[in-house]
Amino acid sequence: MSTPYPHQHSGPVLVCGNAFCLYDDIERARSLFPSAPIIAVNGASREVKAIALYSCHPHRFVEKGSEWIRHQRRLFGGGFTVHSSNKPKHGDLPYVEYWWHIPGGGGSAWGARKIAKLMGFDTVVLCGCPLLPGNYTGHRPGMIMNKSEITDQYAAEIASDTDWHKGCYSMSGKTREILGCL
Repeated sequence: MSTPYPHQHSGPVLVCGNAFCLYDDIERARSLFPSAPIIAVNGASREVKAIALYSCHPHRFVEKGSEWIRHQRRLFGGGFTVHSSNKPKHGDLPYVEYWWHIPGGGGSAWGARKIAKLMGFDTVVLCGCPLLPGNYTGHRPGMIMNKSEITDQYAAEIASDTDWHKGCYSMSGKTREILGCL
């Protein structure tokens, strides 16, 4: 990480991807943790109010057609920070406030799980991160997440990344099979 993250959080957090099951997953997670903050992953920035946005693809925070930072501000206001990883690969992007050095694959949701732990959260609940081929929220086409070879690869990477399993749960799909559910 380049700039030290100035906060030390605790308790639960919801890491929200933007798969078709997002709202059902959040509803069930909120029954357990009604006031847990949210880290929005990629396109979930236009679906949920978050304390942080995270992506392994930081150019998409501002890229025409994605503009995840703009969507979060327009729909939910400010009060969030912007995070990514692998600064050497992406370069110094002025809109990314915090760069994290986190190992491994598993996609952006798994990266957000890791930064959640590094931010101090002790329970991480994945919502809208089933790693099942399908559409995004709002019936948006799933693009690469519609391909089973991609979702299977990410699931295998998460399954083998056991150092990060403790304290992490998922509300649906393959990630629930791997991590369990509360």
